[in-house]
Amino acid sequence: MKIYKIYLILTVLFLASCEDYLDINDDPYLPQTASPHLYLPQIVYSMAEGEMFDSRYVGAYTQNWVSLDPNEYFDRHGFSARSGTQKFRNHYWSTGSNLNEMVEQARERQLGGYQGIAKAVRAWSWQVVTDHHGELPYRQAWDNTRTKFEYDSQELIYGEIQTLADEAIALLNEPEFAVDSRLAGNDFMYEGDLIKWEKFAYAIKARNAHHLSNKASYNPDEVISFVDQSFTSNDDNASVIFAGDGSANSSFMGPTRANFEERLASELIISYLDGTYAGGTEDPRLPLMFNTNEDSVYVGIAPTAGDTAGIAPLLYGKYLFQDDVPYPLMTYAEMQFIKSEAAFIKGDRATAHSAFLTAVQAHVDMVGVAPDEANAYIVGVLPATAEALTLSDIMWQKYIALYTNNETWSDLRRYDWSSEVFPGFTLPDNLVPDNNGLPSERWLPRQFSEYDWNQEALEAIGGFDNDYQTRPMWFSEAN
Repeated sequence: MKIYKIYLILTVLFLASCEDYLDINDDPYLPQTASPHLYLPQIVYSMAEGEMFDSRYVGAYTQNWVSLDPNEYFDRHGFSARSGTQKFRNHYWSTGSNLNEMVEQARERQLGGYQGIAKAVRAWSWQVVTDHHGELPYRQAWDNTRTKFEYDSQELIYGEIQTLADEAIALLNEPEFAVDSRLAGNDFMYEGDLIKWEKFAYAIKARNAHHLSNKASYNPDEVISFVDQSFTSNDDNASVIFAGDGSANSSFMGPTRANFEERLASELIISYLDGTYAGGTEDPRLPLMFNTNEDSVYVGIAPTAGDTAGIAPLLYGKYLFQDDVPYPLMTYAEMQFIKSEAAFIKGDRATAHSAFLTAVQAHVDMVGVAPDEANAYIVGVLPATAEALTLSDIMWQKYIALYTNNETWSDLRRYDWSSEVFPGFTLPDNLVPDNNGLPSERWLPRQFSEYDWNQEALEAIGGFDNDYQTRPMWFSEAN
């Protein structure tokens, strides 16, 4: 299975998605629509592309990495409607428009698998984009009769995500639909395994419901139930595959694409692995996730400090920073950390501890730690009893397991950037002036579609206000 197939069919997808622009004549020798299986590779690729593109900037907020240059804009929680908006574009166009076409063609052919997958992807996409931007055009999205689109509340979108995931699960279990033999060869995440797509839908439900942990309506039992119906091992991880034998089919995070040459490991992530918070015992994941410098030292850089002396190594060659390593959108480890946190909030320390150990085990296995080293770390370093487990234990270990994933931004916002929950985390003391001493809680919507062409709708939600980027998200608020 090779991801480069995606690029061979882009022309077909473009023509199928642009009928409003190219409908002067129908060429009998050039198909105007494509079979559902031809849309799926680009859809799955776009899911990973948006996350990796935007992580370059979100990762500065979460201190996954820092810039080579001192006092870099995004390290200081700078914001932009030009950068960090790839998810927005993909949601409404690369992913969204192709989903619309895939569903239409699947309905005509009574292919339920594609329809169920489309609902699950749509739910996931709404989740990551609203968590990134906040309010979004939902009810009027993809209405081709409109040129302007009103924004809907994040509360409405959150509820719709649950509905979409439920509809995905129902479609994926519909026995009446036909099966397309071409699905497996064009599904670059689950190879046509609809059971895994169903687990993916439950994972979305779990993440969605768990984000509301600050609200009185939060239901930890419901969250745990969703987790238990989601991933059961690393084999279920939602990971997008790359062939890695050229720029066109390599991971955005790999050295061939050269997108992380000016990002260096942060002081925070290195401290989480070098034993600073584990009684001096080095985490066996450290040499598998990061490089040493020329002096064989693991170096992490403080936010805004930069590295003008060149003492920190690049990220390339380890962990996800390779051309052919799959990029994980959601993982078994994340689900188990969600379960652990939900149980901890509920007061069920036994379940919290068990899920916590399972989560760490899942990630060390995913990284490739040898079994004996993994066991020595888990048994010898992590809290040995349910009574000893703290919320901080859960969250800093989750931070490690989600390294590079934008979901960490949601965790930090839920806990108001707390250094008690995330040990060692401190915001820079020289945040950009427009933030008035506050961290960035949301990203500005995409410039060309919103700031240039949809100004009236954006103004209605305060999108032009100087403090818009620092306004808390609905999901993280207590009310």
